[in-house]
Amino acid sequence: MKKNTYRCKFIFLLISFLLFSINYTYAESDNNSKSFVNIESKYAVVIDFDTGRVLYEKNAYDRSKMASLTKMMTSILLVENCKMDELIEVPKEATLIGGSEVGLKSNDMVSAKALLYGMMLPSGNDAAYTVGLHLGGTIDNFADMMNNKAKKIGVYNTNFANPHGLDDENHYSTAYDMAMITRYALKNKYINEAVKTKSITLNFGSTTKTLTNTNRLLKQYGNIDGVKTGFTNGADRCVIASQTVGDSRYISVILGATNTDYRFNNAKKILDACFDRYTKTDISNLLNFYINIPVEKGNIDSYERKICDNLTLPLASGEYEKIYVKQDIIEKIVPPMKRGDKVGTIKLLIDDEVIYEKDINLEEDIRVKTIKDYLKDAVTSIFDPIETRI
Repeated sequence: MKKNTYRCKFIFLLISFLLFSINYTYAESDNNSKSFVNIESKYAVVIDFDTGRVLYEKNAYDRSKMASLTKMMTSILLVENCKMDELIEVPKEATLIGGSEVGLKSNDMVSAKALLYGMMLPSGNDAAYTVGLHLGGTIDNFADMMNNKAKKIGVYNTNFANPHGLDDENHYSTAYDMAMITRYALKNKYINEAVKTKSITLNFGSTTKTLTNTNRLLKQYGNIDGVKTGFTNGADRCVIASQTVGDSRYISVILGATNTDYRFNNAKKILDACFDRYTKTDISNLLNFYINIPVEKGNIDSYERKICDNLTLPLASGEYEKIYVKQDIIEKIVPPMKRGDKVGTIKLLIDDEVIYEKDINLEEDIRVKTIKDYLKDAVTSIFDPIETRI
């Protein structure tokens, strides 16, 4: 009887231990995950505006239609190629595009500023089409401009087929790509001002219109400062939201939300969670590096440099202690090599995530050692004090 009692106690303790271990492992895994908040939307991401660090993600790198979030790229090309007071003619085709519209009239001359606000606030497809045709000559050419710009920004999982975002099988992006495009866009003062505007009255040629922003988060929360909504049958409900608290600004993107409440609530939920989880941390003390690369038969014996940098980025609790440095520097320099040539890379990582990366490039030309250099060294050696040669 006693044996059975001991056996039962042992089994009970073993099961309790296993259950505790399972729960603990799950908690640790969840704490380290970038999907630490449950939301209903299919695709989502939060990035830090200053550094671009991904703070939260759910299927953020999976392709999806992005509806009128497309107009972020259209706006980028508008502000980079036109002055805000430049007048642009509205083509007849723009007035027939359908979907959300400003209500432009054919042949009206409309300022670039009015078209920008027409895209950002009521999400006017007619405004986006007008911009695309004006800059590209054709919509296909403008789509090429959009795709080339995306690559320059550094996103490669996006393809634009039009300037407005109406469904097309060749028109897609990812939550991450749209966040990075938005980060780039918000660095422009005209776009940054437009996306946080709740309403504005502007002249559109033959008419004056009052535009109202479709982003209801702007009205609900004082620290929301943008950015853009979108909807098509293929993309479902989408939104980009920006929130600033103190000296931190985060950007969230929601794609594929099945209803309007999910779209806005999920965007705000993951932003709030990231502000709770992360704290801006100065890691400049970790960015002091010394390199010494031997030079084979060159005009100098070695290439030595001290490299210092400054960086503040959002870190979660315990992440600072996990940061480690990885240097990939060439073993030796074989001249000739020119100023600007890459000789290595330095990275800071947390687990497998790169949080800082810097290429090391030569700051001077390094040439092959000549007979004249050898003779100079020999003469210098002769006249050096004896103690310096010991």
